[in-house]
Amino acid sequence: MTATEPHDATERPAVDTPAAYTPGWGGRGMVRRDEQTLRDLLRGVARRRVLLASVSLGVLAAVSAWAFVATPRYRSDARLRIETKTQSSLGGLADQATSLPGAGGLIGGFTRDELETEIGVLRSDRIADAMVDSLALGIRVTSPAASRASVLVAHVVDPAVDADGKITLTRQADGRYHVEQEKFDPALNLPPTIAPGDSILVGGTSVVLSPRLRPGGPAAIKLRVLPRYEVHKLLEKRLLIGRQEGGSRLVEVSFEDPDRALAAQVVSRIVTEFVTYTNGTEQADDTTEVVKLRQQVDGTSRRLNSAESALRVFEEQSRLIAPEEQASAQVKRISTISGHVDAITVERNALQRVLTLIEQRARGGADVAAYRQLATFPSLITNRAIQDLLQSLVDLENKRSALGVRRTDANDEYKQLTDRIGEIERQLYQLGPQYLESLDQQLATTVRTVTALADTLDAMPAAAMQYGRLVRDRTVLEAAYIALQKQLKQAELREVLRTNRVRVVDAPRPANPDDPVFPRKAVMIALGAILGLALALALALFAELWREPA
Repeated sequence: MTATEPHDATERPAVDTPAAYTPGWGGRGMVRRDEQTLRDLLRGVARRRVLLASVSLGVLAAVSAWAFVATPRYRSDARLRIETKTQSSLGGLADQATSLPGAGGLIGGFTRDELETEIGVLRSDRIADAMVDSLALGIRVTSPAASRASVLVAHVVDPAVDADGKITLTRQADGRYHVEQEKFDPALNLPPTIAPGDSILVGGTSVVLSPRLRPGGPAAIKLRVLPRYEVHKLLEKRLLIGRQEGGSRLVEVSFEDPDRALAAQVVSRIVTEFVTYTNGTEQADDTTEVVKLRQQVDGTSRRLNSAESALRVFEEQSRLIAPEEQASAQVKRISTISGHVDAITVERNALQRVLTLIEQRARGGADVAAYRQLATFPSLITNRAIQDLLQSLVDLENKRSALGVRRTDANDEYKQLTDRIGEIERQLYQLGPQYLESLDQQLATTVRTVTALADTLDAMPAAAMQYGRLVRDRTVLEAAYIALQKQLKQAELREVLRTNRVRVVDAPRPANPDDPVFPRKAVMIALGAILGLALALALALFAELWREPA
């Protein structure tokens, strides 16, 4: 116990002194006098000013030194505006549909999914491998790390060949570089020295030492050769691809590297590969769609021509053009002719009965006057020939009646008139059977016509069904042909007026040398000061709590 610490003598009892208790606060019992209070603890920590200052300053100095000597990394970024296929195809309809209940969320969900798909393509190994091979990222210049292009040029010769190791190029007095390799398994077949402008094959990559190093260059060039999977791990750490906040369609691509120019090249190459792939794929899809639609249009056109030819041949053979109208006309014709058949039948039967009655009354020709009754038949009385015969009979009877006043029945002139009257009556009777025969012929012909029409009408349903099938096939093919023609014109127009869905809003560019993204010296110094103070306080507190009591 020192003289500068009198409070310890009063507050801390001796080890062998019985413990003294004083009432505590809060009603929670008693507190021992030999227990340290918070004030004592803080005073003890404050007494360790040397420890606090040394630790704080040491940590601050270490962090500050590291911030100034650490290899800086620079960020290069680009922004892309990606139009989704849903928005491109719907156009203004998508904006109008968002006002409908539920439609906006559906279209927005499709848009987000498509945009996430495009971001997935940006992150894909296909884009990354194309960028890695074009920039030969497997060759890393660790010293000097500022610019790889200033010391060498690398080209991938065989992407399938990987190598893993380190190469150190040490400049000699004659301007050539001595080549040393480490950790390659198996060892590379490298020359012992190379001159600026010479090339060496490192794995599947050709490395050409820059000719600008002939006048002078760095004393040592250190190369780190990474296999492809290590390059992908490096990209996962330093390559950031993500959608900007706020629901926008902007996608940001950024990459960090000690080489400012290489960082910009990486981002530029990724953007170029993505734009080329997307536009090429879309163009190929449009071209493929146009080719397929043209093939479908040609095939449908041939089938439509075949259907039209089949329908035309069927119409010519069956003489069926409008089945419903033709069937209706056919039924009307059958009804009309059937009525005519009935009329002929009635007339024929009536004439047959009249002729039978006349024959009975004529008594086998003995009474030819009975033949005159035939003239009363309705169909014959209107006949001109019958009317002429009747007129002749009337005239002859008038003459015979006038002659009978002056002559007897034996008179030759009177007999001649009587015989002529009898001939005319017999002629009148002969017209009856002849007319009956003509009615029979007319009836037979009409019946055959009705039968033929009925047969045609019976066959019409099958023909109408076949006609309906042919018309349906032609109609369906015609509608399909029109729809395919419309789709083909739209696809051709879309192919001609196609606009790139991916547009570069901000092109990548090398960062300013005074603006590294890591380390931020001011931030690092501030964090070093905070870390040093925290560490010093922690050590002082630990020492105070665990020190041996006096």
